[in-house]
Amino acid sequence: MQLILPMLSLLLAPVAVTACEGDCIVDITNEYLNRYENILITALQNLATQISEQLVPAASRRENPIVYFAPVLKAYNLTAYDSLEKAIFPSYFHGKCQDANGVNPPGCPNPDCPKVCGTPGSMVHFYPILVKIVFDCTTNVLGNLTEPGSKSYGQIQQTVMADVEKGQMKRMENLSRIMPLRSRAAIQARSTHSIQQGLKKIMEELQPTMLKTCGGSNLSFCTWEQPMKEFILQYP
Repeated sequence: MQLILPMLSLLLAPVAVTACEGDCIVDITNEYLNRYENILITALQNLATQISEQLVPAASRRENPIVYFAPVLKAYNLTAYDSLEKAIFPSYFHGKCQDANGVNPPGCPNPDCPKVCGTPGSMVHFYPILVKIVFDCTTNVLGNLTEPGSKSYGQIQQTVMADVEKGQMKRMENLSRIMPLRSRAAIQARSTHSIQQGLKKIMEELQPTMLKTCGGSNLSFCTWEQPMKEFILQYP
């Protein structure tokens, strides 16, 4: 998908670690970002289709309406890495697992560590929590970018309104023969308000759309449990 900008990739020299740091943090974060690309595109395509079919006159609909979300995709790629890394690691999985005597509990640092800490084994043991963290962070980032008042929301609204006005132009030309200018202006004003409210309502469906795209409340399409556990456990 050309609209998706290249995901941030920061590769550090490999080092021996007893907690997820360096390459481990960067690579796991990027792996989730990569896996969410198709989910994100599918959800936004769904919303873009609603915008096109519900708000834009047929004469001025775009062949691929996901272009409305180009500002969101651009901003997402600038902020997603930092947001997700912070959500996974400093915010939940952090620190080593040793007890007061410096001894690791059984299964720590891997393959299955029953203590919340910053090791691969801890992420595997508490994998359902990790899945929820990634989903919530991704959805929250997108939610902020599609919130009325945000820069990207304003850009989407501007593009949608331009397409709407283009499609309505012919209708207004026809009405000019039978309707006074003041009446036509009132119709246009009501139409603008209606389109703006319709866009706001569609944008409010982002979180439910993301949840549905991920398979519902169990996030079955966004777990990638076996491949992600294998990926995580490649780090010491």
